[in-house]
Amino acid sequence: MNKRSSWFMGAICGAALAFGLSLGGYAVGADGASPLPMVQKILGAKSKADAEALAAQYEQEARELQAKAEEHREMAKAYRTGYFGPGGKFDLARHCSNLAKKYEEAAKEDLELAKLQRGSVKK
Repeated sequence: MNKRSSWFMGAICGAALAFGLSLGGYAVGADGASPLPMVQKILGAKSKADAEALAAQYEQEARELQAKAEEHREMAKAYRTGYFGPGGKFDLARHCSNLAKKYEEAAKEDLELAKLQRGSVKK
């Protein structure tokens, strides 16, 4: 394995480790509480205010996903022009572009969910 490949594999392993550790809070709940806080909120919803709070949370998640999509679009641009540019063994720019699309789709779904949540309130 040459020096560049060794560095790249180390970077990938480090990124995978960081990603896994960042998900750790979701496995048990960031505050050590229930592992599925949204499920708890959905099951506990009893009022229009509860429904509004859920909708607001979906909108917040959509904003976060849109920010991640933008970050990955910028990463794709950087990969196209930087050290890992076109012609490399790994198409990292395409990977980032694909992730950006998935984050954008997830954000749209969250916004739709917020809209449906608001419309689901029993009169």
